[in-house]
Amino acid sequence: MQDSSAFQYLAIDLIDVSTTNPRHTFDEGKLQELAESIRQHGLIQPITIRPNNEGFEIVAGARRYRASLLAEQFSIPSRIVELTDAQSLEWALVELSIVGKSFLCIHAAWYVLYM
Repeated sequence: MQDSSAFQYLAIDLIDVSTTNPRHTFDEGKLQELAESIRQHGLIQPITIRPNNEGFEIVAGARRYRASLLAEQFSIPSRIVELTDAQSLEWALVELSIVGKSFLCIHAAWYVLYM
């Protein structure tokens, strides 16, 4: 795994949503609020991404990514890390527990079991 402390701005169209992200629902109102904040102040915390065949996929920061799309950003601050699928899922689950957003543990357990 490479050092994830540095970040760079990447074209937002090079980044895809991960199919392994356990979070599938996003509050549209909260996304609009975050998009407005991004328009005014920029994105304060970079997203974490990993390389894939098409460019990059999100490991952590799907909500920030979606709000940046709504804010019509052309680039997004990103940390690039090399992770396996299992590590990527672990990072995504850790982010969900850290941010403390509504998250259904049963749904996450189901996703991990049937991944």
